[in-house]
Amino acid sequence: MDKSWTYAVILGLSLLYPLAQSFEKRITMHRKILFILPGLLLTGALYIGWDSWFTARGVWGFNHNYTRDAYLLGMPLEEWLFFLVVPYCCIFLYEVMRYYIKRFHFPGTSRLIIYLLLALLLLSLPFIYQRIYTLAAVAFTSLMLILQLAQRTYLTWFSGFLLTYLVSIIPFMVVNGALTSLPVVWYNNAETLGIRIYTIPLDDFIYLFGLLLPTVNIYQILLRRFASPQLKKKMRLSEITGF
Repeated sequence: MDKSWTYAVILGLSLLYPLAQSFEKRITMHRKILFILPGLLLTGALYIGWDSWFTARGVWGFNHNYTRDAYLLGMPLEEWLFFLVVPYCCIFLYEVMRYYIKRFHFPGTSRLIIYLLLALLLLSLPFIYQRIYTLAAVAFTSLMLILQLAQRTYLTWFSGFLLTYLVSIIPFMVVNGALTSLPVVWYNNAETLGIRIYTIPLDDFIYLFGLLLPTVNIYQILLRRFASPQLKKKMRLSEITGF
């Protein structure tokens, strides 16, 4: 295979199973696509801007041997698609877990977890302010957590999101491990913590959290406001989100 298809193939394999199962009658992702897309597009647009700026600053970059020649704003087309594929796969996992795990939401625990995560992130700021990637990932994720506290309805699904995030780390390590080991994507260690799990910068796990959280939030808000009564009943929304 031509090596220039590597990034595209990694994304395609990541999406293959979630897309194939999107019409499965217990998950019915295809019926929720109008609620999924806004979160993907809004969060993706923000992250693409961030990604492009960091690429221009040399915080990270791409190996042209493993990408196609279609570049926009300094990034390959595959990197743009990353911000659609990965969040979609996460929402698919979220829905699968919500279907199979009957006790999926723990509102009473969510606030404590958010406070603990916020304390950990904010206390790290004096030690990371010179590392632009780490600082940006921590600052954005902290902002998303603060919004969880400001919007109390978010607390009803945060624990479900957190469980999904923890499980998503496994496929994320497979995909990002492939991207960083070749490497398809390289990082400037001066702008990161310099700590890696396998070949993946630790900062990437914070980055992923910040990417997925608003995507799931927007999805849940739209479901709460606009889903049909039949769809809400099928998804047990009245039981888990206070509908």
